[in-house]
Amino acid sequence: MATANRFTRATFAVAALLMAAGASASVATLTSGKLAVDTLPFALEAQLNLGALRVKDQAIVLQAKKGTDLYANADGSEIANKTPRVLFQPAGDFIFSAKVTAAFNKPFDGGALIVYGDQANWAKLLFEFSKTGAAGISSTVAKGVGDDAHHGAREGREVYLKIVRRKDMFVFYTASDGKNWSMVRSFGMPAAATMKIGFSSQSPMGDEFSAHFSDIKFRSATFKDFWQGE
Repeated sequence: MATANRFTRATFAVAALLMAAGASASVATLTSGKLAVDTLPFALEAQLNLGALRVKDQAIVLQAKKGTDLYANADGSEIANKTPRVLFQPAGDFIFSAKVTAAFNKPFDGGALIVYGDQANWAKLLFEFSKTGAAGISSTVAKGVGDDAHHGAREGREVYLKIVRRKDMFVFYTASDGKNWSMVRSFGMPAAATMKIGFSSQSPMGDEFSAHFSDIKFRSATFKDFWQGE
């Protein structure tokens, strides 16, 4: 009987671990052209005139056409607002993250989590391929003019990105495992409460590029640890 009980407890423990592992993954579906993600309790707005959307292995795949970019330089003389994107409108404080996987082809190919108000007011946290031949993280905060920053190289072809909002402040984070986060930058935005957030891909110098977004998570919550965003 003791052996049977130990076997039963072990079986339940394994089942619990499997359930926990499955619970961490998001499921994206595309039905009759309508995208849904089980972990995002919002209507999703797809802007695809500059690309295409599909679902593969339960992940969002955003394909960017040639010449697509979301960019603003430091004096506002060069602005690009042409990327395929999927956006939604959250309310209040939140914690939003996803794993971005990319098979880079050309410099500046990339997949991003974005904050978007209009063509003059937006921000992006971007996993991109640099001219040096290395994948890395960059960010831009645009308020009429762009404040662009690079945050170092990353090994491999996938990374976790996170956006957190507390009142009028947004914070960007990255992680290799989706657990141990590094704070990238914080910033304020005008009309932060009305900003949409979501996913974007770009290929300013390539013929096309696809970014995969998986393990998508969203919580309506206020972070307790600024450095982890949790």
